Amino acid sequence: MDRENILLGYIKDELLRGRKGDLKAVDDLLSNGIIDSLGILQMVAFIEERFNIQVPDEDVVFENFQSVKALSDYLAQY
Repeated sequence: MDRENILLGYIKDELLRGRKGDLKAVDDLLSNGIIDSLGILQMVAFIEERFNIQVPDEDVVFENFQSVKALSDYLAQY
């Protein structure tokens, strides 16, 4: 399974918790209220565990969490 599908699955299963809607990799997660500051922290914890990487505090910025695609692109450096 590729990064985008792993991230989409986590968001759908854990953060949306069954709410209806078709989430796409390019959807704006923050502006659309899909994730908030707590959701970002949950995403960081998931990413660190699932991908076995350490996300530096300075990388937890809007641009990296704007969409699943942006997050996947950020993770590609690891």
